[in-house]
Amino acid sequence: MKRIIPIKRPAFFMIVNLKFFFSIVAIIALSLNMSSQTVTTLAAFKTAVNAAVPGSTIIVKNGSYTDFVASITKSGTAQQPITIKAETVGGVTLTGNSNFGIKKSAYINFEGFVFNCTSNSTLIKLEASNNVRISKNVFEQNAITATVKVSWIVVVGTFDDYTFQMLSHHNRIDHNIFKNKLTMGNFITIDGTYNQARTENYQSHHDRIDHNYFYNNSPRAENEKESIRIGNSLLCNSSGFTTVEFNLFEECDGDPEIVSVKSNDNLIRYNTFTRSHGSLTLRQGNRTRVEGNYFFGGGKADAVYVPNPQTTPPTTPQPIHTGGIRVYGTDHVIVNNYFEGLQGTVWDAPIALTQGDVITGESTDPSLHYRPERVTIAYNTLVNNTYGIELGYTRADGTYNKKLADIKIANNLVVGSQNNLVRYLADQQGAITWANNIMYPTGTAQLVTGGPAFTSDQVSVQNPNLALNGTIWKATNTSPVIADAVPSLNVNIDIDGQPRLAISNAGADHFSTELVTYFPVTINDVGPNSPEGSLSVVTSIAPKSLLYPNPTKGHFELAIPFLQNEIAVELINIHGQVVGKGVYPVVSGRVQLNLDNQSTGVYFLRVNLDGKQMNYKVIKQ
Repeated sequence: MKRIIPIKRPAFFMIVNLKFFFSIVAIIALSLNMSSQTVTTLAAFKTAVNAAVPGSTIIVKNGSYTDFVASITKSGTAQQPITIKAETVGGVTLTGNSNFGIKKSAYINFEGFVFNCTSNSTLIKLEASNNVRISKNVFEQNAITATVKVSWIVVVGTFDDYTFQMLSHHNRIDHNIFKNKLTMGNFITIDGTYNQARTENYQSHHDRIDHNYFYNNSPRAENEKESIRIGNSLLCNSSGFTTVEFNLFEECDGDPEIVSVKSNDNLIRYNTFTRSHGSLTLRQGNRTRVEGNYFFGGGKADAVYVPNPQTTPPTTPQPIHTGGIRVYGTDHVIVNNYFEGLQGTVWDAPIALTQGDVITGESTDPSLHYRPERVTIAYNTLVNNTYGIELGYTRADGTYNKKLADIKIANNLVVGSQNNLVRYLADQQGAITWANNIMYPTGTAQLVTGGPAFTSDQVSVQNPNLALNGTIWKATNTSPVIADAVPSLNVNIDIDGQPRLAISNAGADHFSTELVTYFPVTINDVGPNSPEGSLSVVTSIAPKSLLYPNPTKGHFELAIPFLQNEIAVELINIHGQVVGKGVYPVVSGRVQLNLDNQSTGVYFLRVNLDGKQMNYKVIKQ
């Protein structure tokens, strides 16, 4: 029986199979035929780009380059992308008016640069491009004028083709740092393609934004300074299928909307927001799922924003706070999120559903605020916030006058010692269904204000018996459990990735002794120096039955459904680090593996089966 041995141990695998040896020779031979070129000037870079073919690698030698401007229209393939990279990650600094336009391109990897520019140009613009990966870069643009609007990465369609033949899609922005943005505009803008009359619109779709660090977006503006904007008013009826996951947002104060979602069918999951004035906002569009995110106030004090300080007298100051999630539109799902230490109210309450200007289907004006309708809020934890769930904000001038409709609030846990755990800002009779929530007001906190008292099946008032686990308040073995009030959601894991039963704890965390898969995102998990290729989300899980036993105490078997004599296996921990690897013989359709040298925890086996990469999740007890 072979063992998966830590990489640090010497002499771990002997490869004696000639077939494997000759395959390695073939790979080396193939790599020698691929073009790799190191350049030291902009002219040489452009020449290399023009000559690039699938598999080409263009390396910019370490150093500082000013006004490094290039347009790229090239395509690699899925097997042989074109790679454009710094000699070493962080070794190339681009200054002045440096920027890149990538147009009608595909399968390009762009990595390792530091942008420290002083211009009004978008730093990287993807036009009608797909499968472009922007990875392991640092973006920090010195301010020219704070009022100049500059978005650093823009994904858009093309402005000279109105037949929708060239849409952007399946791009990835990952493991970058975005910091110190003092100008207007977004860190990242996901835009789209329009017909000439602007009556038909398609957002770039299936893009992924993951494992990035967003830091210090300031000062505050009234609009147009979101850290990420997905879609816009013209695109709000199109589907983006954008995934934003495993990012860290810190000190992102530039806009009331830290992340602004303005299209349909997006997924915002497993991100951490800390010490940021503003909220994750589902501003326009429908059917977005917000799952497994952490929101921390971090002790950050409230601030005051004056929209027009130059007027006489200045406009009315507006208080701004650390906030959570604000919702408009229909059919959203907000589940398994954790909110702690937030000071926000009204727009910035931990969970805020204001009334709307219009009802979906009754207007074609995309700029209005569509009332929240058919929204499910389940299994969220709110603990030690200044306010709690706030519903139905309306303005004295008569706007925001459309009541909420068909809102389901179930299996949430709310604990607080001040103000109100639930606050109605306008009557919502018949609009909200409450079920199986647990709430525990302490100190001077009131359970509910502005609305009707809860019945026992709507809210059970009892001590949840939480305990501080690291920095997170979690359920314990004495915490009360309650039935699932929304089984149609299929919420079968909690915020940790542990199994959630039909009878489980309220809130984001279900008490379990199973291993934790997901954690709050920290600075060690994001940016160029974080583990590359993290498998926190495994996109191609092989059938569970192929591993036995799983969980395992050490020894287990992997069944091979293809005719192979041997397989290459990598063992990866939950931080994306390869901790063991080897080539194993296949005997009678099975491979014997051993985790004796590994500590207990969750691992992933990356296996090449018949030319297809598969990822298996295995748990060592």
